[in-house]
Amino acid sequence: MEAGGLPLELWRMILAYLHLPDLGRCSLVCRAWYELILSLDSTRWRQLCLGCTECRHPNWPNQPDVEPESWREAFKQHYLASKTWTKNALDLESSVCFSLFRRRRERRTLSVGPGHEFDSLGSALAMASLYDRIVLFPGVYEEQGEIILKVPVEIVGQGKLGEVALLASIDQHCSTTRLCNLVFMPAWFSPIMYKTTSGHVQFDNCNFENGHIQVHGPGTCQVKFCTFKNTHIFLHNVPLCVLENCEFVGSENNSVTVEGHPSADKNWAYKYLLGLIKSSPTFLPTEDSDFLMSLDLESRDQAWSPKTCDIVIEGSQSPTSPASSSPKPGSKAGSQEAEVGSDGERVAQTPDSSDGGLSPSGEDEDEDQLMYRLSYQVQGPRPVLGGSFLGPPLPGASIQLPSCLVLNSLQQELQKDKEAMALANSVQGCLIRKCLFRDGKGGVFVCSHGRAKMEGNIFRNLTYAVRCIHNSKIIMLRNDIYRCRASGIFLRLEGGGLIAGNNIYHNAEAGVDIRKKSNPLILCNQIHHGLRSGIVVLGNGKGIIRNNQIFSNKEAGIYILYHGNPVVRCCHGLPF
Repeated sequence: MEAGGLPLELWRMILAYLHLPDLGRCSLVCRAWYELILSLDSTRWRQLCLGCTECRHPNWPNQPDVEPESWREAFKQHYLASKTWTKNALDLESSVCFSLFRRRRERRTLSVGPGHEFDSLGSALAMASLYDRIVLFPGVYEEQGEIILKVPVEIVGQGKLGEVALLASIDQHCSTTRLCNLVFMPAWFSPIMYKTTSGHVQFDNCNFENGHIQVHGPGTCQVKFCTFKNTHIFLHNVPLCVLENCEFVGSENNSVTVEGHPSADKNWAYKYLLGLIKSSPTFLPTEDSDFLMSLDLESRDQAWSPKTCDIVIEGSQSPTSPASSSPKPGSKAGSQEAEVGSDGERVAQTPDSSDGGLSPSGEDEDEDQLMYRLSYQVQGPRPVLGGSFLGPPLPGASIQLPSCLVLNSLQQELQKDKEAMALANSVQGCLIRKCLFRDGKGGVFVCSHGRAKMEGNIFRNLTYAVRCIHNSKIIMLRNDIYRCRASGIFLRLEGGGLIAGNNIYHNAEAGVDIRKKSNPLILCNQIHHGLRSGIVVLGNGKGIIRNNQIFSNKEAGIYILYHGNPVVRCCHGLPF
């Protein structure tokens, strides 16, 4: 820099005192100044991002200790997202009639609170005009009747989150609204805290406690940096809804319900939400990292097993069952093996190896239960770098799987399967991204032709993570699902979709449960350390189960019974 001959370090110290508008103006001076403004990423841009009362840490709630790749980019993404609700005003102003006859009016700010212009939210809304900003100062505001939003407004709480509480039931009749930095609680006369049927609503940095939120198509919603405590979000026929960086805690039922096929009738916000989603970073990987190296030493010791994924096919009417399958006299139940041609091995199983309550006819059916191990089981030890199949690898050792056990990465599988790639890139219905579901009953419930996409979420300590029924479709990419008291993912009544790249482990029942003509594509997941089976398919359930790592489950890797009919390809247990 030539200005004043100052070193870059001094320029950075000076520019660190500038506010956001001034930083923008300085970046337009010249190329050198632009690059200098960019170099403030870990200082001034970080301060601006963390100091904003309308947002939280970019990686909250799942990874609040991990810094983003760029603080400036994170701040930019939030700023653009926070302005989505005003896009409708830009459309109106671009109209020829409005540009000729409409006077441009500055947005007013209406103050609500003791000693301010208005005493209640209702009185401020009665005087509000289009796109006015209503500021609620610290306090508790309890509305005695239902609030009807008739004009687009922005309602913001002043101060830190938690200092402004709103006990109200709000029904939105206008085209757009934004609510920020508020604590919502239900009014005494209704559990519904907010409802919209056609407009767009945007929630930023809010808390919701012990109530319900309803969005009906063609209405849309955008929710970011919010906490839901025992709160239920009901989405009915929504064309598009975005939930990002939210926390769902202590639900007594489902945290999110997506019901009905996305409405063909779309409101004005649909195209802007779609553009915002496409401009944000994707969760589709460029290349899978080696999952083996991410396990700690204790997990490696527990996971060690020289065998591949086991498939159990139960039922005496199975066409692959031999005529005589009873164990030899004097042999121990569950340990006698017999060869079945050259394609696999058969092992008689005891009743306690079945998935709980799924045995077709009681406890004496052990001679009708057959286990088939995949034909590419490792035959004897093969040396690999850092260890062998006879023991756990040395800590920090480089691991290279033999060709018989190397699986394609998720990106490679999607590149080979264009339909799966199109499905992974599609967005329809509800998008739930980087959220945390914990310590409750249910996570996400998709029913009656509903559509939902879940990326990069964590589901833990729930009864179940996701249920998909009645011809609904789900897309699940890169989620962590663990410590569920039942199965992690349920699919019933012709449910389907794509379940890819997820880490599913330590669940009390099956990691994935497929029944009643459901037909999902299960691709490149890690399903391990379950207290029962990895995947259960029964009751005419179908599906394509391909390229998964299924290991260290207490029962079968894949358990098929009651006319289950999946296609299983290239599923392996880890070599340790």
